[in-house]
Amino acid sequence: MPRNPGARGGPPRAPRPPRALLLDHGGVLARSVKRPERLPAFADQVLALAGGLAGLDRERVLHDVRAGRAAYGHWKNGSARSAAPREVTHRELWAEFIATDWPEPARAAVTAEATGLCRALVLAESDKTHDPAMVQVLRLCKEHGIRTGIVSNTLVGALNREMAAAGGLAPYLDVQVYSDETGHRKPGPQLMLLAARALGTDPADCWYVGDNYDRDVVCGQRAGIGRTVLMRPADRLDPAAHPQPDTVVHDGEGLLALLRSVTTGPDTADRGEHA
Repeated sequence: MPRNPGARGGPPRAPRPPRALLLDHGGVLARSVKRPERLPAFADQVLALAGGLAGLDRERVLHDVRAGRAAYGHWKNGSARSAAPREVTHRELWAEFIATDWPEPARAAVTAEATGLCRALVLAESDKTHDPAMVQVLRLCKEHGIRTGIVSNTLVGALNREMAAAGGLAPYLDVQVYSDETGHRKPGPQLMLLAARALGTDPADCWYVGDNYDRDVVCGQRAGIGRTVLMRPADRLDPAAHPQPDTVVHDGEGLLALLRSVTTGPDTADRGEHA
């Protein structure tokens, strides 16, 4: 039986406030702007590390970085159907996805510095900022005693931690759980279960907000999360996806309205929900 009939065509009922709110990072808490123009400079950095060894030049490195990232993306999408997918390590990304066919000394050189290179690659690829509405969401949760956390598949979770600290969000976050730090990926339930355990909260008393059907909604169902909230604009909704989320909001403002509705009294309707 669906937990909220209103999300599936029946009469709506207002959900209970969560004891804990778990958030995806990219696409929910943070916004990204891609910066492809910065990749050539990153390729130069990699080339310098590899010592300009025979068989490598900027164009070769740039091509292999792009191709490796694309292959990693395909791997991630393929693992979305797995029951308990693991995360690729930083060393694997460089040794098996990017530098696979490089001369062995160059491959060994970048693999040895894989974590630093992953960090530099993520910084080169895009600029990230926190969604202002999501900052308000975290503050509202703090006011109402709702514990909060980030649960995210990410290549370098340390950068998200630094971003939260620099943006003043760290005091509002009770836990942060990232795939590269745990070795687990969504839609396997482990990340959400780890977060709920760290918060001392039953998964059934948590909400999870993500922006992906296969990874986030499925993960929430597998983990026994009390309510899955999908954040997607109307033109990206898929009525044929299975399972469907309990609630859909289009953006951070929609999530903020939903939380306000459930924290201001029992008679307030679920304004963030859409059929």
